[in-house]
Amino acid sequence: MDTGESIIVSENGCNRDQVMTNDLMDLSSVRVLLCDTDVESCQEVLALLKKCCYQVTPVYSAADALDALNSHGHCIDIILTEASLLISNGAKIFNFIKPDINLKQIPVIMMLDEDEIRLVLKGLMLGATDYLVKPLSSNELMKLWTHMKRKGSSQSVYY
Repeated sequence: MDTGESIIVSENGCNRDQVMTNDLMDLSSVRVLLCDTDVESCQEVLALLKKCCYQVTPVYSAADALDALNSHGHCIDIILTEASLLISNGAKIFNFIKPDINLKQIPVIMMLDEDEIRLVLKGLMLGATDYLVKPLSSNELMKLWTHMKRKGSSQSVYY
């Protein structure tokens, strides 16, 4: 069994990551909801996500994120969001996700400008899956899909 990693580059220049046990994930089929109130930061992360071949829907407010979840939640695989947006306003995003059986399966990854323990703990206690510290790299984002896989496998244990 090969447990090494290799990078595959497609014709259109996107990198595709092949991870352990010959498990190949087509990143172009992974849909990410990107939530960031800072337009410049959002554009930087959007460019990195597209370089990794993810399908990305960027939004710039909690209200826009809720609208996207309401209309396209069944099509979203991962939520990548600025931590302050996620936690602010009474954690509206989590309150929207938790009661919905399909939406609560979506991994929520927080982005922070610095490794601030208070925000990390609050986000994780509310239901976030993990966090990343900016500036983000393509290598970090290339691995986002693993959260989707982990969340799916951990959920199936309970059924």
